[in-house]
Amino acid sequence: MQATVDIWIILFLAAAAQGVFLSVMLVLKKAKTQKLSQYLLCSLVLLFTITIAYYTTFWMKVNAELPHFLRVILGFTFLFGPLAWAYLRQTVYNRLPQRLWLHFIPFILVIISMVLVRENSQTGSLIYGIVQLVHLLGYAALNLQLAQKTGQNRWVRNMALSFAGYVLCFTIYDLLSWTGILSTQHDYMVSFGMTIFIYFIGYHGFKAPAFFTGDSDQKYRNSALTENSIEYIAQKLDKLMQEEILYTKGDLKLQEVAETLNLGVHALSQAINVAKDKKFTDYLNELRVEEAMRLMQEEDYQ
Repeated sequence: MQATVDIWIILFLAAAAQGVFLSVMLVLKKAKTQKLSQYLLCSLVLLFTITIAYYTTFWMKVNAELPHFLRVILGFTFLFGPLAWAYLRQTVYNRLPQRLWLHFIPFILVIISMVLVRENSQTGSLIYGIVQLVHLLGYAALNLQLAQKTGQNRWVRNMALSFAGYVLCFTIYDLLSWTGILSTQHDYMVSFGMTIFIYFIGYHGFKAPAFFTGDSDQKYRNSALTENSIEYIAQKLDKLMQEEILYTKGDLKLQEVAETLNLGVHALSQAINVAKDKKFTDYLNELRVEEAMRLMQEEDYQ
C-alpha cells in the first residue's frame, strides 16, 4: 500500500524527531540533584513521541502493515498521567509518591486486554475511551492540586496547566469522535495541540528553575516529619493566621507561632520551607500585603 503524505504528516514527523532530540537532551542533562526527575520527564516525552509517530502511521494509511503487538502503544496514554504527576512530585518534594507502582496498574491491565483481544466491539471501544478520559482527568486534577499546595508557584502552575491543556485536547477529540463529527483535519489539529502541550512540559522541565534543587530536603534529611505531617502543619498555620490574624503583629516571631500551635520551632520552620517554598518572614510579608490590598478596597480606608 502506498503511503499518504501531506503537510500535516511532514509536520508530525518533524515533531517526532524533535521529541527524540528532547528526550536525549533530558537524559544527558547534567544535574547534581533531581536526576530522577529528568528520567521521569524523559520517559513522558519519549513515550508521547512514540505515540505521535504511531498515530502518523494511521494518517499515512500504513498501520495495517505493522505488527499487531504495536497496538500496545495506544495504551501509553495511561502512562502520561502517572509520569507527569510523579515528575512534578519528585521535582517539588525531591521524593517519589508512596506506592507509585499502583498508579501503573491501569496501564498493565490495558496492555493485557489489547494483547488478548484483537478486535473491540463498538461498546467496548466506548467504555475504553471513557475510562481513558477519566484517568487523564484525574491526573490533571492531581497536578493542579499539587500546584495549589505549592502556593501557586508559577513554574509548577504552568506545568500543571500544560498537562491540563493536553487533557483538554484529548477531551475534545473524544467528544468529536463520540458525536460522529470527527474528521481527519480535526484529528490533525487536536493532535497538534496535544504535541504543543507535552513538548512545552518537556522544554519547560529542561529549564527547571534553580529553586527546585532539593536543598530544603537535604537540610531536613534527618527530620522525622513525613510529607503528610508537613502538609498538616502548613494547613494548621494557614488556619491560625486566618482566624487570629497574627500576621498584623509587627514583631511576630517564629517561636511565638510555634508555641501557639504547640509545635517545635524546627518543625514549623521545615513545614514553611518545604510546603510553602519560602521563609517565615516571606510568608508573613505576603499575608500582610494581601491584607493591605484588601483594606484599600474598603470605603473606610479610602
